[in-house]
Amino acid sequence: MAAHKYDTGQANWQQFADTRIFIGDLADDGVPKSMGAGYACLHPGHVMEWVPSYDEFIVVLSGRFAVDFQGGSVTAGPREMVWVEKGDPVTFRADGEEVLLAFGTNPPWQTTPETRASADLFRPLTASPVD
Repeated sequence: MAAHKYDTGQANWQQFADTRIFIGDLADDGVPKSMGAGYACLHPGHVMEWVPSYDEFIVVLSGRFAVDFQGGSVTAGPREMVWVEKGDPVTFRADGEEVLLAFGTNPPWQTTPETRASADLFRPLTASPVD
């Protein structure tokens, strides 16, 4: 099959640490092993401090999303994209309202040694936190 369609209900949702930040991973047999993809839902007042070991494109579906990094910050709204380069510390956050994102990573984010070393920060959810 040349194309696949996904929605938030098909994602394997996880909670990041003790925050109201949720990652919906789409890693399954239908997603190419050369990349990772999924959704994220961030609530205001919660941050995700991270050092990505992969390049990532993030598409804002709703809300305002901010990425803080040494020397600056990037904020994006619906229908805008953010590119996060691997290797530098970043802080992901909602900018005043709940945010829903879609993302793609190369290589797959969940397969990198750095992400695997942080596995204890992610707790599986039994239901989607997104309607």
